[in-house]
Amino acid sequence: MMIEKHISALLYRYQCVTIPNFGAFITETVSARYNETTNTFVPPKKTILFNSLLQQNDGLLANHIALEENISFKEALTLIQEQCILWKDALNSN
Repeated sequence: MMIEKHISALLYRYQCVTIPNFGAFITETVSARYNETTNTFVPPKKTILFNSLLQQNDGLLANHIALEENISFKEALTLIQEQCILWKDALNSN
């Protein structure tokens, strides 16, 4: 399963998505700007930050996965934990 697609979907609606025992993605909205030098507008955008210190499970991701995939909350937590192990292994090997 692609947990990334669920994280992406949640980042459109929420400012912070926590991946239990891994970290959290935090979005920040940047307002539109006018560049006087080039006489152009820069559209609004969202920037994404990652904080590995925020690891406490708030249930948002697991609940979203459980609802979207029609599985239990506990099964969703297990899938997240398995994916986190794979991500950590990949990060440690590179």
